[in-house]
Amino acid sequence: MLLFVLTLTRLLLFSAPENPKLTVDIQNVKTAKGSVFVAIYRPCEGFPLDCKPINSQRLTAKDGSLQMQFTLEPGDYAVAIYHDVNDNGKMDKNIIGIPKEPYGFSNNFRPRLSPPKFSDCKIVVGDKGKGIAVRLE
Repeated sequence: MLLFVLTLTRLLLFSAPENPKLTVDIQNVKTAKGSVFVAIYRPCEGFPLDCKPINSQRLTAKDGSLQMQFTLEPGDYAVAIYHDVNDNGKMDKNIIGIPKEPYGFSNNFRPRLSPPKFSDCKIVVGDKGKGIAVRLE
């Protein structure tokens, strides 16, 4: 019994700390049709078009808001989200490349005439984690 207590105490005291969580609150989902895709990026040139996300998740859309969590190491990240309303697996765009489906970025950055830079959307996840809200437009 004593050995069990000592082993348990040792595991509790010396276990590796869990990585922090990034909680993403997705706001302004206007319809329960389709899917919402969330992608997490590390710093990269050509964000978001020429970068591969380090993690991504798909949620079934519902009116209002959605929430998801990612377990990450502390560091710099950017988040890109889009609502695939027609569920065709891609972001639909008009003839000049402007998205026709709702989307959003961390810091609620709204690009004007070109995709955002990583620095526009950069968030810092610390040791205690981070929560952000992204509004789809």
